[in-house]
Amino acid sequence: MPTSFMLLRLLMAGLCVSFAYFLGQSLAMRRGGKTTNATAMRWGLRVTVTALGTALGGLDLLTLLALGLAALAAGYGYYASQRPRPPEEDVTKLLFPKDEEKE
Repeated sequence: MPTSFMLLRLLMAGLCVSFAYFLGQSLAMRRGGKTTNATAMRWGLRVTVTALGTALGGLDLLTLLALGLAALAAGYGYYASQRPRPPEEDVTKLLFPKDEEKE
């Protein structure tokens, strides 16, 4: 395979993995009722198209590695979206203390 196609396939593999992460997040949000089916379908279509672009040169190590990483990224996106977030710290009271009236 020419080097120019390999560079394109590497780019498509990277996009596939990043799109899969957002697919996992949108599936978790869909399960919680925070988004519509259309959003999850859009991310799914993006993952599918980039996975097919990665498989343009055949089913080789790069394609299998990209699909495996995409599956892991989708799982982590789902997991990260379901985890409870820690409360945000309010440091304004530490940075800007109220002036106490001095008598």
